[in-house]
Amino acid sequence: MTILGTTLGMAFYLLQAVSGESGYAENGDFDDAEPDDYSFSCYSQLEVDGPQHLLTCSFDDPDVNSTHLEFEICGGLLDINCLSFNKLQEMYFIKTKKFLLIGDSKICVKLGGKNMTCRKMKIVKIVKPEAPFDIRVTYREGANDFVVTFNTSHLRKKYVKDLMHEVAYRQEKNENDWMHVNLSSTKLTLLQRKLQPNAMYEIKVRSIPNTNYFEGFWSDWSPSFHFRTPETKSTELSLLYGPVSQIIRRLWSNCAKNPKK
Repeated sequence: MTILGTTLGMAFYLLQAVSGESGYAENGDFDDAEPDDYSFSCYSQLEVDGPQHLLTCSFDDPDVNSTHLEFEICGGLLDINCLSFNKLQEMYFIKTKKFLLIGDSKICVKLGGKNMTCRKMKIVKIVKPEAPFDIRVTYREGANDFVVTFNTSHLRKKYVKDLMHEVAYRQEKNENDWMHVNLSSTKLTLLQRKLQPNAMYEIKVRSIPNTNYFEGFWSDWSPSFHFRTPETKSTELSLLYGPVSQIIRRLWSNCAKNPKK
């Protein structure tokens, strides 16, 4: 009987241990023995729809099971203490006019009403601009250059109007050989002599806040624009090769007059 009692006791203990490792208590609440890594990142986009701002967060680990997880922001809000996020697939977002754009906010991951992890953030320091659009490239034959222009919705905004833009362009056959130019305006001139003749080029633009108060991240890249450079004109070729051919003829003439003895 003693051996049988000991055996049953050990079996009962193992069942309890397995039940505990399953991650659920008897009442159905979550009770993970090894909690997941709930680290996350957020960015804000201001005035995306009139006066409304957008705040988007996602987990750094894409494999986190987010089925029962929620996000909440508290502090730095107008006339309310906290707001809960909406969820769309793996992204959590809030679209609201209630961001004060002053001071800190606390953003927390919640599970069953319990804070799992929290971060303090300033909405104005995590700004991600909207991507530029409508890239155009115009060739000016008389000036022998290309004028690049593009548009950005931030020109019509009250906040985050000052941006730094990065223009990246490459010859299409050179997949990873990108050239980069930074500028604060929405117009750039590319000299024809610095581009290959009769070649197809790809060009795109992205933006980042360029003020001390609003800071953050690079926007997504704009859709790419493709353009072809013209062929080198025959007159340009004659100007290039004419003097060279004259030098060669003179050298040949001198050699003929003074043959080696």
